[in-house]
Amino acid sequence: MNAGPRPHGNTFGPAWSIFVSMKPVLAALLLSTATLAAAAMAEEPATGTTPTGATPPAATATPAVPAPVSAAILAVDQRMEAYDQFKTLFETARFEEALPFAQRVVEFSEAHPERDVELSVAYNNLGATQYQLSDHVAAETSYKKSLALLEANQGMSSKRLITPLAGLGIVYAALDQHALAVLQFDRALAVSRRSDGLFNLAQLQLIERAANSRFALGDYGGVERDRFYALKIAEQNYGYNDPRTLPAAMDLAIFYESLKEYIAARGLYLRVRDIGMKESGGFNPLVIKSLIGIGRTHRLQYTMEPESLESQQPARDDVTGEIVGKVYRESRVPPPAADRAGLKSIEKALELLRAVADPPRPLLAEALVELGDWYQATSRVSTASPFYAEASTIFAADLDSGMGNPLLAPRVVFYRPPLASTRGIGIVTGAVVVHETQFSFVVTETGDTQNLTVVRTNMSNSQLAQSRRAVERAVYSPRFENGKPVATDGVQFTSKWYEQQKAEAPSTTTG
Repeated sequence: MNAGPRPHGNTFGPAWSIFVSMKPVLAALLLSTATLAAAAMAEEPATGTTPTGATPPAATATPAVPAPVSAAILAVDQRMEAYDQFKTLFETARFEEALPFAQRVVEFSEAHPERDVELSVAYNNLGATQYQLSDHVAAETSYKKSLALLEANQGMSSKRLITPLAGLGIVYAALDQHALAVLQFDRALAVSRRSDGLFNLAQLQLIERAANSRFALGDYGGVERDRFYALKIAEQNYGYNDPRTLPAAMDLAIFYESLKEYIAARGLYLRVRDIGMKESGGFNPLVIKSLIGIGRTHRLQYTMEPESLESQQPARDDVTGEIVGKVYRESRVPPPAADRAGLKSIEKALELLRAVADPPRPLLAEALVELGDWYQATSRVSTASPFYAEASTIFAADLDSGMGNPLLAPRVVFYRPPLASTRGIGIVTGAVVVHETQFSFVVTETGDTQNLTVVRTNMSNSQLAQSRRAVERAVYSPRFENGKPVATDGVQFTSKWYEQQKAEAPSTTTG
């Protein structure tokens, strides 16, 4: 599959309903500290223990407060006392207090340069602390010192290089220098694969960080390779149908959905659903998210991009035997098969959530919003509103949880641009002219658009008229206040028209 952003409506970029989190994490967690300590023990025993809370290699989630790197820091002088104090403060997220002790460990270790491994670990821990305090320039310097020391004393392929390389990658990602970040992550991955094999589990966290930076650079082909390779690693280690492969499958599905590759995404969501339900017997957070993903991809495909379907020809539904007609661009109602497969998937997710005593509230709110979006997008406003209202009360009650509230502002759930406006997409770069119109309007409490005005435009009169009609037919989910839908003024939308540039007439003059 060729990964790349497909047009959504008449906009480019990731789908509005999907995002990839780019929140940076501490470099020390890119590898299990147990792995690093084991490597250190090959030369001399470590007196520090592997800290608790280190991320398991097979997981892609990152703990909020990572642990410092343990290695062979010998208790021959004051260094061990300083290290113990640093470790205690660091593990309790008291980073400002930990910094002086990290610096003292470095100073004590520099007094014994023959212990290059201990000094590199001290630099890594100092860099980790500086990163947590958002002193990225200092963190970069510390990781570079560690890297240079290890390269000089242990060679370019030493496994110990992974931590400073990963640390530099995360520092550069935090500075939005993603091209530099990718270089560090890729080098760390190369070292990891030479040391522990092509399919070692410890590299999964590195792959995750590399994929995030590639996504920020718009290298969607690279992201696809990373996500697919992560899935293959899980399959090689656990087996195709093992539930431990599901996080990697879910990551790849979310990535495909962000590129509007709905069929590919839905296939992976179905895999997660089937394996997860077989293993758990029903309720499993990943199963719920996969069911929501199945429904969402059906809705986005049938209500906003019917041209992305595999076939537009009439077909006979496998379940009922009824003829499923062609999906027409002007229709707000999806065909029966899509309505059944997508809507029933969301309803199943909500049923599983309500069957447990205390369902995860973020998942419950997500399912309610998606079910509301299904009904809203197909002009069943009175049916959608109770689901939106229930979700809004969850968001209001969990205001301090950090959970995003999609009902704070209107969101478009149905929009199809004029067919002619997208004909220029896919033409060789430089051969297309993009015309834009920015509209301002009111989104009513029922989600309709009213009182359209043109803020700015460079479209022709014909293009403007067609774009206006498309926006007038759009459907939004309304903004909610105190559990009730309200009208919102000043909502803006930019319509784009991709027009093929006219070829210049050949010159008739002769030299």
